[in-house]
Amino acid sequence: MQNMGGDMNAKHGETSDERLIGEITAALAIDALSVNDQLPVHLAAAAVRLGEAHVRSAREQPQRAGRSRNWTTWSGWLAAAAVLALWVGMRAPLRAPVNTVADHTPQALRDSLQSAQSAGFAVTRLAWAPSTDAAALGAGGDVMWSNEEQRGVMRFVNLQPNDRTKWQYQLWIFDKSRDQRYPVDGGVFDIPEGVTEVLVPITARVPVGDAVLFAVTIEPPGGVVVSTRERIALLAKL
Repeated sequence: MQNMGGDMNAKHGETSDERLIGEITAALAIDALSVNDQLPVHLAAAAVRLGEAHVRSAREQPQRAGRSRNWTTWSGWLAAAAVLALWVGMRAPLRAPVNTVADHTPQALRDSLQSAQSAGFAVTRLAWAPSTDAAALGAGGDVMWSNEEQRGVMRFVNLQPNDRTKWQYQLWIFDKSRDQRYPVDGGVFDIPEGVTEVLVPITARVPVGDAVLFAVTIEPPGGVVVSTRERIALLAKL
């Protein structure tokens, strides 16, 4: 194998390191590449080969060569590696930092979603609209949901407490990409006595592609697989 750090390109007067930097930089500048594209395989492989060659070269160099020579040997490849890191940073999609803290309570999840929304990430926040059902009279609150993280939390204010031995609340998530007759089950939950505000985390049974509507229905204990929607307590529509 050639000494990648020191060979010269006779035509252009460049080292292999410099050529690699130029190729990666050129790839970065191609407008047609999307954020999901990967670095071309031959460039990634060339960066790895350069690193391996420099490691071998450094091991073989006599100690008397001095630190300056070692730095010269490594500097080109380090620059290529830096450009490679820039590629990764530019192409990696941003993700909302949702619920990464040690505290996994509903309040911590809500705080995390609010922070992500304030930072500009795609977090949906919708107000509940009560129906005419007696359980929802005077009720309110909101629902927060992140399609990307598949996590969310509901806030209920003045929603009627339930006797879980007789009936429970159940959340349904209407996904734009699914048949609207079969919304995603978001889990059953209870509202205890003596509280005016309750936070409930969302536990979607299957992945949600594009949530456009949230509905809370009143169902038998344990919930149902398919709701008749005879009693809808709250709705939140995008």
